[in-house]
Amino acid sequence: MRLLLKAIAAIILLVAIVTAGGYAYLRRSLPQIDGTTTIAGISAPIDIVRDADAIPHIFAANKLDGLFGLGYVHAQDRLWEMEFQRRIGFGRLSEVLGAATLPQDRFLRTVGFGRAARAAWASTPEWAKPQVNAYVAGVNAFISSHHGSALPPEFSLLRFEPEPWTGPDVVVWVKMMAWDLSGNYSFELLRHDLIKAVGEERMHQLMPPYAEDGLSILTGSGGSGRSSRSGRSGGSKGPEAVARRLQPSVTEAFSSALSTGDPAVRDFLMGGARSEGLGSNNWVVDGTLTASGKPLLANDPHLGTRLPSTWYLAHISAGDFDVIGGTFPGTPAIALGRNRFIAWGATNVAADVEDLYRERLDDSGTHYEFRGAQEPITVIPETIVVKGVAPVKLNVRVTRHGPLVSDAINANNAESTTNPKPQPLEPLAFRWTALDPDDGTLAAFLKVNEARNWAEFTDALKGYVTPSQNFVYADVEGHIGYYAPGHIPLRASGDGTRPADGWTGDAEWSGWVPFDALPHTFDPPEHFIVTANHRPAPSTYAYHLGLEWTEPYRAQRITDLLAGSTGPGLQATRRFAPDDFARMQADTVSLHAKALLPVLMTHTRAVGPREQPALDVLRAWNFDATGDSAATAIFQAWFLQLAPALVGDTLGPMVTEAYQGKFSFVSRFIANTLASNDSPWCDDVTTTRRDTCDDAVAGALIKGVDDLRRRMGDDMARWRWDTVHLAVFPHALDSVAALRPLLSRSVGIGGDWSTVNVGVTAADHPYEVHTVPGYREIIDLSNTNDSRFLDAVGESGHFLSKHYDDFLSDWRAVKHRKMRMDRTDIERGALGRLRLTP
Repeated sequence: MRLLLKAIAAIILLVAIVTAGGYAYLRRSLPQIDGTTTIAGISAPIDIVRDADAIPHIFAANKLDGLFGLGYVHAQDRLWEMEFQRRIGFGRLSEVLGAATLPQDRFLRTVGFGRAARAAWASTPEWAKPQVNAYVAGVNAFISSHHGSALPPEFSLLRFEPEPWTGPDVVVWVKMMAWDLSGNYSFELLRHDLIKAVGEERMHQLMPPYAEDGLSILTGSGGSGRSSRSGRSGGSKGPEAVARRLQPSVTEAFSSALSTGDPAVRDFLMGGARSEGLGSNNWVVDGTLTASGKPLLANDPHLGTRLPSTWYLAHISAGDFDVIGGTFPGTPAIALGRNRFIAWGATNVAADVEDLYRERLDDSGTHYEFRGAQEPITVIPETIVVKGVAPVKLNVRVTRHGPLVSDAINANNAESTTNPKPQPLEPLAFRWTALDPDDGTLAAFLKVNEARNWAEFTDALKGYVTPSQNFVYADVEGHIGYYAPGHIPLRASGDGTRPADGWTGDAEWSGWVPFDALPHTFDPPEHFIVTANHRPAPSTYAYHLGLEWTEPYRAQRITDLLAGSTGPGLQATRRFAPDDFARMQADTVSLHAKALLPVLMTHTRAVGPREQPALDVLRAWNFDATGDSAATAIFQAWFLQLAPALVGDTLGPMVTEAYQGKFSFVSRFIANTLASNDSPWCDDVTTTRRDTCDDAVAGALIKGVDDLRRRMGDDMARWRWDTVHLAVFPHALDSVAALRPLLSRSVGIGGDWSTVNVGVTAADHPYEVHTVPGYREIIDLSNTNDSRFLDAVGESGHFLSKHYDDFLSDWRAVKHRKMRMDRTDIERGALGRLRLTP
């Protein structure tokens, strides 16, 4: 026995020694935040002061040194994230992750993000390249002096070191962010599949347009946001509809082909196509509506969740160049924020800048038809290096309309282990503004960072290409403004809502909406501007911008609050202070529930006694989707079951899944369908019984409540929305189960897809939130500068750092951190002071 105890003690000691050694090894890669480091490539010393919130402030003698310092701190805190992003952009994941990511690399290489980045870098203005190169030099200064255990742990785990950074490496992540904020192609595919399943007329019922009198950014007024179409949905869901459903689904083919490989990459590639949460809120008021007499600006962009965070808070102070806000690691500009003169924020326009073209190829696959003639296909050879196996050769075929993305989709599905495999797609070429070589988006951001007034700000935006954004503006002189820049195509015919016949030449892009004609305003008479992914201009606007506008619940709620309506915690006043804007960013009143729940309650005659308590909870609800609300959970569970109940029998599982995440279209469709009790959509054609809308609505409620019972138990009094409604922040290596507790995070939150404090649920992962307001800013243009900002998770990308996730609880509570620009304030309580010397 004594010998056994000694053996156990020895094993415990050995494990402790190994654990301590491993911990010490991993801690070597935590960044140096104090002291002095000699470094090449700078003209004068750079001070990097990390304030009381661990936010770095870079003090330099000039702008180039300041950008060098930004590159250095990005690499210190986020080098693994930057490396992973670079490998996504260039389709080089398989070099370090193996054959599992080959399908993703094949798709990325076929679309050609890397090729587009190299072309855009070649066309970058000569004045901008030195700024980008200064940033790149900062990144490389860190890389060249850190190896092995001094690098982030992910490099040790995967046994490789990063290559030096380059200009195209910067540009490629700008391209990928454009992809993340795009998704129009998915609507084209969905409409294609809906027409095959139910025909043209009924597709329009499923996809009701934005109301002609709906709220627009440039009008500040409008109707209720209800669709202008008839409230009654007709048609049949008979056997012919079921037969159409069996035709090949392009949505299924795309989804299947992009669903394999690294989960973080999958979520990124599919993010803009799977849910409606990608968007954002911003608003700005002039001094007539503020307590200070100067403008206030607020912004909270909604992007995909990940760890490390998408955003990184930083400040550069270099003489006249003094700018602070949210940055994207890997890029050398403040994306959203302020300088000493102006402030800006942005939301997604959701402009239609992607088109798919059906192509007619000859038998050899080397030529395609265009206007009666045969044109040669351009073939671009690519080689994908795969860890542990032979490289894979890839020939990317490109027509005048873009790369044949169907080649990658078909190849991925042919290699897939799923059964049955999706049917091969016909040749589809992908046209997208971000693939054009003349992309000045990065240079535009660099100019915005330096702008001092409206004229300089709008001049900077003239070079902006993609993704088209709703920029709001304010300055210290008291002016406010709005502009929606970007290349938005003019089409010879059609509206880009579905794949076009490429061989006819009828749907060619002929140019862009002129910059001066893009939606904009300056010092509007309303004294405020609100954008929340709703329609930028009235229905009478001369140009086609797009069709996939979000139902304007968030915009309406913000407008109501700014116009003087009161809400929980808001004073009944039009003289706003930053605290008022903070409460608005935290607002969880659901106008979606307020509009839809009364409609649903008229169809509850078929609800049995077991679900009556749920209805009682809903009747007492004030429509505030707080985290502790049981009513919110019940309504959301009910809503998520409605689309499958109404269309699942006709569309099939894959198309239904793609459709049900388009919450604006789904909500309009439900409201129209439930205007009567006998809509054919309510009848389940897979049964012999004739179902009414009362039956369908009751069935959805039963399924929703049963689902909540499985998750939270039978005691409805103990139900909370934030028990099931989790914001999930996965690390790139989240697929390794043993690493998940160390690297990934999740937190229960309130809100829904329609609330200002947005909490959109993923249709394919019910109740999980994969799109969040990951960065928040409130900027005060008065001399007081009571400005604040916040990142969702933390500044550090190292899981052993206490700043890896120290923002998370405050993000959940919408408690901002101070946006410090005064050095005395920055130095007070600073956590670190690092000097880089030449």
